[in-house]
Amino acid sequence: MGMVQQEDMRQVCRRFMDSVSREIGGGPATEEEVFGKCRTLAEREQPEAREALTALSRVIARQAAGKDAAEVLRFYLDSQFGLSDSEEAGLLEEKLGALHSSAGSAAAEGAAVGAVPKISVIITTYNRKPFLRQAVESILAQNYPNKEIVVIDDASADGTEVMMEECFGDEPRVIYMRNETNKGPGANRLAAFTAHGDGEYILFLDDDDYLIDSGYFSRAAAFHQSRPGLSFVAANVFLEYSASQRLQLQEIGLSEVTDRRAYFLNFERPGYGKPASTLTTLFRREALIDMDILHMNMVNDASIYLRSLLVGDAGFIDAVVGVYRIHGNNITFNLSRDFLVRNLEEKRSIRNLAVERYNYKKKEMTGWFNNTAYDTIVYYLRNSAKTKEDYTYMYQWTRSNCPDIYGKVKQEFRVRLIKKQILQVPLIRKLIGR
Repeated sequence: MGMVQQEDMRQVCRRFMDSVSREIGGGPATEEEVFGKCRTLAEREQPEAREALTALSRVIARQAAGKDAAEVLRFYLDSQFGLSDSEEAGLLEEKLGALHSSAGSAAAEGAAVGAVPKISVIITTYNRKPFLRQAVESILAQNYPNKEIVVIDDASADGTEVMMEECFGDEPRVIYMRNETNKGPGANRLAAFTAHGDGEYILFLDDDDYLIDSGYFSRAAAFHQSRPGLSFVAANVFLEYSASQRLQLQEIGLSEVTDRRAYFLNFERPGYGKPASTLTTLFRREALIDMDILHMNMVNDASIYLRSLLVGDAGFIDAVVGVYRIHGNNITFNLSRDFLVRNLEEKRSIRNLAVERYNYKKKEMTGWFNNTAYDTIVYYLRNSAKTKEDYTYMYQWTRSNCPDIYGKVKQEFRVRLIKKQILQVPLIRKLIGR
């Protein structure tokens, strides 16, 4: 918490919540009005506390608008300040509840569902026993009655098998699969999907992520049923920076129903952001089959989204429902050339599918593939390429497969490669202290 000691920050937060409760007690207010009042109060506190209180202000404002479940604010107060059970937190929750109760909370949308279609949750795991337990428990905590969890263990050596038996061995809604050799997350998702993914809706959950809104499945399933034909429904998350334990709100900011074509062509570009992993995303199983999931080169999140957008529109619920952990193991800077090329080949398959089956123009899809290939190759060369051979290999692949961007890629990294080669000379490294 920066320069503010933890106990001092707790006292500041208590005072802040008490002030907010008094300030917003006068009747209905918009999200931005509440946020403005909270920010004004935050500015009166010591400078070192303002960033944390401003972040809390946004969470409070979303609560005032009825976007998030009350348990989301409790989670935030507990994880960031250890104050979820405080008197001030209880009063604040009461005041916030009164603001949106008359208008009807968006968080209650879809509570009444006729038929209850099955949701299959597929969790791939490898040597993350404590995280995995939390992930499974967060799904079991969903108030949705018809759910099943399939955990596929990629030959973990940390006691995952024992933990699963001890904690979930008697839980009929949890199926445990285990590989004898490591096969990678993409192959595991397909194996679990093929063996047990028979729900009308499918959620792919990484073992280090988890849900915090126990009513989310009910809302997402109702959203699907009220708008038949959507490929998927997704929502917002907190990004958890594990080193600092800091939470950051990630709001996707897309329309409730976003057109498949516009989203597909502009995927991950400004205004068309990708949800964090797939931890909030309920895919319609029929859409996954239609988009040929069983024949994918690489079953990673971006490729699943892109293929899904070929067959249906995207749905979004403006609610914070889960936590995506950011730590040393999930954003890698050691991608292999093989991994990268498989990723690019999958994108090329998506391009061909779009042209041959879904009536996209060849010219526009050539531009689309060049753009996505350029972004992917640049990411690899900037973060993972280590040797001259890495650069040479990617230059050759680009020249053969994406000639239109070859010159641009090579020019951009010419100076970078020269620097890397110079730094390999011991005398020069010694002179500059590297």
